[in-house]
Amino acid sequence: MFQFILFLSLVHCLITVQCYRCAKQKGYPTKLFTVLGFIPYFNLVVWVYLLFLPNIMSQSKLSST
Repeated sequence: MFQFILFLSLVHCLITVQCYRCAKQKGYPTKLFTVLGFIPYFNLVVWVYLLFLPNIMSQSKLSST
């Protein structure tokens, strides 16, 4: 049972790190999405949400030219 809880905790932390990376890559507030990524079960929703959000960094570069 302990190994299962440890595995779930590890997966939870990996999803949180992935939320941070996606937010940083796309130009969204990293602190907000990292905190939302720490919420159990909600972190998968946040991760999928980040996957479908547009990239702000590329849009700001295109609009400035």
